[in-house]
Amino acid sequence: MSSSYEMTGFQSPCAEFAQKPLSLDERYLTNKPSLFIIEAAGDSKYLGINKGDKLLIDRSLKPQEGQLVLLVLNNEFTLQKFSWKMLQGQDPESGDFVWGVVTTLLREFNR
Repeated sequence: MSSSYEMTGFQSPCAEFAQKPLSLDERYLTNKPSLFIIEAAGDSKYLGINKGDKLLIDRSLKPQEGQLVLLVLNNEFTLQKFSWKMLQGQDPESGDFVWGVVTTLLREFNR
């Protein structure tokens, strides 16, 4: 003998404010093949980055003026705010280039 139950009563007053659960994958990992996570090796008060911060880098984005970018300068990685003047002064033979655009900063407070 099977029984069936019918829902009765009223919908929760909060139901209209219900949101889909937050998914970090959906929010931040939108273009997975070109995304990389790096860890800051030191502090940069000017950029607001602390040693140990994780930075999400998207290599598929074209850098825009003022965006934080990861550069290869003198065969080393460095973070800088992007400017077109920076590229104009570069020697094409130097091997310096924009590696990717920083899209997200992840900071742990209780390590």
